[in-house]
Amino acid sequence: MAKHLFLPRTHPTSLAFLDETGSISHDRFFAVGLLLHPEPSRVLRSIQKYRDRTHYYDEFHLTELTQGALNIYKGFVDTVLADRDFRFFCFVADRDLADPVARFADPWMAYLKLSEQLLIGAIRPGEIATVLADNYSTPDHVLFEEDLKSNVNRRLRRLGIASVVRVDSRATDGLQTVDVLTSAIAFHHRREAGLAGSRSPKALLADHVAKRFGVPDFLTERKTACLGLKMYDHASQPGVAGFDFGE
Repeated sequence: MAKHLFLPRTHPTSLAFLDETGSISHDRFFAVGLLLHPEPSRVLRSIQKYRDRTHYYDEFHLTELTQGALNIYKGFVDTVLADRDFRFFCFVADRDLADPVARFADPWMAYLKLSEQLLIGAIRPGEIATVLADNYSTPDHVLFEEDLKSNVNRRLRRLGIASVVRVDSRATDGLQTVDVLTSAIAFHHRREAGLAGSRSPKALLADHVAKRFGVPDFLTERKTACLGLKMYDHASQPGVAGFDFGE
């Protein structure tokens, strides 16, 4: 009789929230963000308590930010980043320098490959993650969830992703967190390129996010205990020097 093998109860697991900002087929800057947490309920409870204190129950989404809501958004960011067990990773593509759509033939495959490379660089050795990804409309032939799980596990040569599920971002504050953080990073690149101003509520929030991460800006690659920021180029693959997000 075959011997049954079981993972220990303390085997490392995480919940990963995956979201993007910008249109990969039209915008110059496109970014994919990923937040991982070993005990996501802790940070989600903190966010819910923050909502109850401020009585703010709308969706956190950077495109909806107004001057009147700026302090609410800053407090939201502060609440999330106060939990030091999270890990946030972001992949930024400047399509004027390296266009993933041109490389991978269509926007769907480009988004899949960016997400795949982001997860491979972010998942720690032995860690098993479940991925919640923001929902978006795709053609019937696009099997994002199945392909992302299969590709990452194949390239890791082990079970690194247990499941991938796409959900509406309004359903979870985790995806809204990724939207705000990823959009803040992309905003710095848009502003540097002259595509956005410096005194709008979005600009002020993006600067606040950078300050809370302990970095001057998001214009260059960053690697801290809780932030991994990489710029996309056509050589951005695991195994290529400098791509690894890990410690």
